[in-house]
Amino acid sequence: MSKRGQAVLGAYLIFLYGFLLLPMAVIILLSFNASPYGTLPFVPTGRWYQVLFSEESQLLSAAYLSLKLSFEVAAGGVLLGTPLGLWWARIRGFPRAFAGFLLAAAVTVPWLILAVAMLFLFNALGLGRSYLSMYLGNVAVSLPYIALLVAARAATLDPSLEEAARSLGARPSQVFRFITLPLLMPAVLAGAMMVFMVTFNNFVLQYFLAPFGVRTLPLEIYTLVRVGYRPDINALATFLVALALLAAFLLHRLVGLRSLAGGEDGRG
Repeated sequence: MSKRGQAVLGAYLIFLYGFLLLPMAVIILLSFNASPYGTLPFVPTGRWYQVLFSEESQLLSAAYLSLKLSFEVAAGGVLLGTPLGLWWARIRGFPRAFAGFLLAAAVTVPWLILAVAMLFLFNALGLGRSYLSMYLGNVAVSLPYIALLVAARAATLDPSLEEAARSLGARPSQVFRFITLPLLMPAVLAGAMMVFMVTFNNFVLQYFLAPFGVRTLPLEIYTLVRVGYRPDINALATFLVALALLAAFLLHRLVGLRSLAGGEDGRG
């Protein structure tokens, strides 16, 4: 690539990352601004963090509920999605094509349609709007993400490794535990993280399936912005951005990015 092309590409990347990161920087900055409306002049303060950790704010309890739900959904998604992705990667013919169609449909169908359909289904089953309904709905929506990542990783594995283990007398459970699962772990961890983020942000599904009186963080923020913006939201958002960056860093250090595609680990 010519120097001019490299300069254009560099400018484009700077613009793209600036467009993505600038809103987060603004939120972090406003969390330290004394004005409750985010207006100038900028007066540094830590008041909104004190409000966040006081009884005046309900955001921490809502955030705890969202974190709890997201962890539980990620665990359930890993337990169900890992074997599903491995099975899909190893079958052939029409079953593979049909299973791929179902997984793609589950990802592409709008969440609004899925939420309404799940509400009708859970009402028919007698579950109604409940924590269990919210959990099952989020697991169902999240399964394709883990399954697709695991299937993509499984397609790159060398089958001779498992064959060698079986030829040495290893049982199928031992082959999966000591050979297959460690090789799939980068995709499993990435899928769990993706499911966690999808669940944490899934306002539509939680709005339709959450029981009355139970509000996750997306529902709490939705309620607050309807009656008036609260600057302690900026303080909580700052903590969440820091946690997200830490999680991304740890995931990269643990498994690397290239390993998700079957290449060598991208760590230095």
